[in-house]
Amino acid sequence: MQKKINIIHYWGGFPIIATSKWLSALTLVKKCAENNWNNWNNWLVLSKQPDDLSLVTPFIDAGCKIIYQPRSKGNFDLKSIYRNYKFMRLINCDILHCYNDHTSPLIAGMLSRTPVKVWSKLSMSSYYEKGVKPQGLKKLMPSTRLTCLLANRILAISDAARKEICDQVGFDNKISIVDVPVQLERFTCLEKSDEIREEFHLLKSDYLITAVGHFIEVKGWDIAVPAFAKVCKSIPNAKLLLVGKKTSDSFYQKIVEKIEFFNLKDKVIFAGNRSDIPEILKASDLFILPSRSEGTPAALIEAMASGLPCIATNAGGMPEVIENGDNGYLFEKGNVDELANKINSIALDPDLKIRFITNAQKDLHKFSIERYVDNVFNHYQDLLRH
Repeated sequence: MQKKINIIHYWGGFPIIATSKWLSALTLVKKCAENNWNNWNNWLVLSKQPDDLSLVTPFIDAGCKIIYQPRSKGNFDLKSIYRNYKFMRLINCDILHCYNDHTSPLIAGMLSRTPVKVWSKLSMSSYYEKGVKPQGLKKLMPSTRLTCLLANRILAISDAARKEICDQVGFDNKISIVDVPVQLERFTCLEKSDEIREEFHLLKSDYLITAVGHFIEVKGWDIAVPAFAKVCKSIPNAKLLLVGKKTSDSFYQKIVEKIEFFNLKDKVIFAGNRSDIPEILKASDLFILPSRSEGTPAALIEAMASGLPCIATNAGGMPEVIENGDNGYLFEKGNVDELANKINSIALDPDLKIRFITNAQKDLHKFSIERYVDNVFNHYQDLLRH
């Protein structure tokens, strides 16, 4: 009789809506379970129970056990280490796959002698986001260094994320690139509808510019608003739709103040957190991603799959998705004038828009959820063999 494989998918958070990330996790759990139902046991660790229980039901239906644990407090949380050590020892864990919360769980994995430990690096570091270099002892990057030391394999979401780890702490031999997974069919196959535009009281003549993220500085919405103010001078019927939750009250207030300063109250729409992103993108005319940093943003790939011309910051993994001037535009981080000019270029040139949309469709297949799941599962199997 074959030994059962116990695998922990350690999120370090919890799902709010059914995103591509949520579906990729569910598909990965199913892949593990269906590979050999009697010999793979899945455990999903979330920081809390989601408000919408339908987000965990499919995992349970797939035979996955759900565990709720608070996120680690800081990078070296003794309570988290002990809690996870006991849990891994109890189930005789074989594979620990960490996402956002990683150092403390991986220490627990080492102490519990879990043989396979994987870390998915999903974003750039806070230093990259802020454009600063670590000083003093922080130059040693103790958390990242220890995570890389303990992990058997590091799955970087982009080449930029891979290079950042190498520049900071090394460990190039442990790193593989696994492209961000996106539910492409949901965005490519959807028919355009007028319902979203009617909901937001948009006229057919309104030119809708959409950004998807949340109210936090790294998303760069404080760059989008003044750029949009400049766009309105040449495109009076332009509207800006900001889709995402109010993560930071102070940053939200900063955006409100900018909107009032530029007298854009009737032109900027706050959509809040939404589960109908594909429908919103289909109702839009242009997508912008003014983030100061991204690993590889699923939102950008989703917009391209929806048939929207896209503009993103020349930072992080975004240049790995957009080739400037070929399938979209890149602009330099924080450059309000350049963002405004490139919005105008697309809005006022229908041929450019069509070229961007056509070229963007060519390489999207590499971001499919099926490819992501097969890639990650192959890493599991390879590591188990060793």
